[in-house]
Amino acid sequence: MKDLSNNDKQQKTIQNAQDLIGYLQDSISEREKREMEEMISDDQSVGDAVEGLLSMKSEQDIQMINRSLSNMIDDKLSKKRKKKRIIKPIGFPLWLVLLITVTLLAILGGYVLVHLLQK
Repeated sequence: MKDLSNNDKQQKTIQNAQDLIGYLQDSISEREKREMEEMISDDQSVGDAVEGLLSMKSEQDIQMINRSLSNMIDDKLSKKRKKKRIIKPIGFPLWLVLLITVTLLAILGGYVLVHLLQK
């Protein structure tokens, strides 16, 4: 039987960059700080990210990276939105399909009319 103790435990994640910045600037409550430290110790990637941010010397570097990441995310999202908006056209224009349909119906109607008049 599976061990459900790990699955039952609620997965905590960093909700936004402000949480992490608040931790780095020591401007969050003790409870939030403990939760953040648990996440850092539980998740290797979060720990690596925090370590990288701590190595930054100036707040300008952090803001530059934040802007750069935001721009990259916005670009990727806008490309996905553009792909979703593209409507694939059918093989023929609609007016051409209608013209062919009307023409075929007229020919068929003429054939039936001529056939009935010959009887």
